[in-house]
Amino acid sequence: MAIRQSAAFGLALAGLMAGLAPHQAVAQTSGPRQQAHVARDDDDDDDRKLVHQTKVAPKAKDHEDDDDGDDDDGPKRGGEIVVTAHQLDNARARVSASLGASTYSLTNDVIEKRPSGEAANLVNVLLQMPGVSQGGSGELHVRGTQGLQYRINNVIIPDGFTDLADTLRARFAEKIELVTGALPAQYGLQTGGVVNITTKSGVYGHGGEVELSGGTLGRFEGAFDAMGSLGETNYYVSGSYLRSDAGLSAPDGSTSPLHDHTDQIDGFAYFDRILDAQSRLSLIVGVSNDAYDLPHARGINAATDTAPSTFQRPLTIGSTTAYPAEAWGGHERVASQYGILSYQRSAGALTMQLSATLRASALAITPDMVGDVLFTGLAQAVSKHNLSTGLQAEGLYELSPAHRLRGGITVNWSRDRSRSDYAVLPVDATGRPISTTLLTLPGMEAETRHQLGAYLEDEWLLGESLTINAGLRFDSTTNSGGGDALSPRINAVWKPTSGTTAHLGYARYFVPASEDTGTAAASLLAGTTGAWPTRTETPAKAERDDDIDLGVEQKLEDVTLGVDAYWRHARNLLDAVRIGSTVLSRPFNYERGKAWGVELTATYTQGPLSIWGNLAVAQIEGCTIIAGQAPFTAAQLQWIAAHDVPTNADQRVTGSLGAAWHSGRLRLSADGVLGSGLPRTVAGAAPNGARMPANAQVNLAATYRVDGLAHHPLTIRLDVLNALGARYALQDGSSLAGGTAQWGSPRGIYAGVEQAF
Repeated sequence: MAIRQSAAFGLALAGLMAGLAPHQAVAQTSGPRQQAHVARDDDDDDDRKLVHQTKVAPKAKDHEDDDDGDDDDGPKRGGEIVVTAHQLDNARARVSASLGASTYSLTNDVIEKRPSGEAANLVNVLLQMPGVSQGGSGELHVRGTQGLQYRINNVIIPDGFTDLADTLRARFAEKIELVTGALPAQYGLQTGGVVNITTKSGVYGHGGEVELSGGTLGRFEGAFDAMGSLGETNYYVSGSYLRSDAGLSAPDGSTSPLHDHTDQIDGFAYFDRILDAQSRLSLIVGVSNDAYDLPHARGINAATDTAPSTFQRPLTIGSTTAYPAEAWGGHERVASQYGILSYQRSAGALTMQLSATLRASALAITPDMVGDVLFTGLAQAVSKHNLSTGLQAEGLYELSPAHRLRGGITVNWSRDRSRSDYAVLPVDATGRPISTTLLTLPGMEAETRHQLGAYLEDEWLLGESLTINAGLRFDSTTNSGGGDALSPRINAVWKPTSGTTAHLGYARYFVPASEDTGTAAASLLAGTTGAWPTRTETPAKAERDDDIDLGVEQKLEDVTLGVDAYWRHARNLLDAVRIGSTVLSRPFNYERGKAWGVELTATYTQGPLSIWGNLAVAQIEGCTIIAGQAPFTAAQLQWIAAHDVPTNADQRVTGSLGAAWHSGRLRLSADGVLGSGLPRTVAGAAPNGARMPANAQVNLAATYRVDGLAHHPLTIRLDVLNALGARYALQDGSSLAGGTAQWGSPRGIYAGVEQAF
């Protein structure tokens, strides 16, 4: 029902955009190759765009021609409408300025020339940024915290059942920014940071591309995008279909994962209409529908499995005891639709943006009832639906060139509905099964949550080199895991000399716990093979943090260097336990937590060669689990009550490195990521007291551009992911993160062609 409502919402808004008449006519001119602030970055500067930026004030991008002579973007729209759009883009950027925070950005041009190109999802893009790592179940961690806020053109996308980075493709993004550190007051509800995506727009050109690629592991992908204008309305649309036999992280080191097929369909559309010289209306519609098989390790059998459990093995259902993993299946489907309608006006000293959002999400898990119970003691069939709506209003008032006020308010309503059918076997007090007949326990849950956020921020330029930005934020979230909070923020940015920028910031954060629908209460499964180790628990609480961030950036002629250090103290530190091999998780709280880290960044560009690298050293620990205790044994809870333990995202060293070189129509690039290993637990040792082995992955890419159909460029590309064939486990299922063992992706070799039109 929620999905049908979202589709109707998008169609209605699209009709509104198409039929809306402008307030005031804006002159338009166009001509072949005529450019007026074209949204295109210089190729020679591509790989300088990932730079640790401490923003004093946002500035317009450089808009220059591609230097390889193939100017493949087609005719550009010129004249007043392009200039107006560019001015409105800059005004919107000033409203959302991340003054004093640590900001890392990549343009579309940079992403397209790197391994995987525009086909990469946001996970792969963000992993090239400092302090970003990937958990064993695929989720992103930034500075050791789980959860990011995603914005498109500075509008918040309501949370769904999965991390948006898994489903959003880089194809529709003109620029991707990660804003982290001591965030200004306009950013709330997440400590890790904000991913702000600036979309492509038909204002700056027309045409598009069709792309086909395929290769090992049964992978095939077809994709397209197109941009242009229809009368007064500008548009950008894109879509893709992906199939692969390596969908989710494999639970073993096999180079051909078992039962791991995926089909993924994604679409995106952006429309805008300039109403007059000061205002525009825009509409964003996005859809995704992803289906996965649930993979399992080869070579094990339920009759001989020795995995730790709360029941005595082996189990028998009817007359079935032996069950090979090769026959163990299960499926998962995740769908999401979202729509954003925005009105922006910039007149004189005042700029404001008003947006309405709607997102519908659905999750369905179809388990292998017999296999799941025989191996794990629990089979869980799940159907979840979420509908979220919201309003967001933000504005900037420039009192003088040296003094700006910002303010805003966000209101969100969400409704979660979940039905879960749990299949288990009854057991006695010792955990011995007392029946071979499956017992089905139905569960129905529903929760409505309201969220309110408001902020006021005051930015002062003191003299020529010092800027102070102070703000106060208020957040209120209903239901368990919520609460009310006032959060002061202050940032200082100092530019003592040309090329040198330093920042110092303090931020207090309030992070509500996720809504925990669709995961069984400990009391429901008591006395069965699906019982949790602990039968009583406290609902998860909201986290509250104090964060201090200090950074310096130095720009030289060809080199840019940056260092950023942070310290964070948390009360009710949030973490999560994964439920089996699914996307489901349960939140829990440590009574207190502490984190620190240092991030180093460097970029070098000289002629056709660009090199970049990031290295982060960090630690995050928690003590005393005070909420969500059910998944943990009494011994674990007792130990953690008296000791600081690494959290599930505590990877002490992470890094990324890359290089790109081009000559004429040929471009070669490589990148890689490394990690020192996530926590694990070994027999007789403290919880999360050991480490998974260190891991590294190297990716390679080559692209060559030739003349294609109708003299439009045709790009041939070759990507080799995990080129060295490294086989490494991200987690083994023994840590406090729960879940199953997860391995990195095997080597993949993919070839593709991209035809412009």
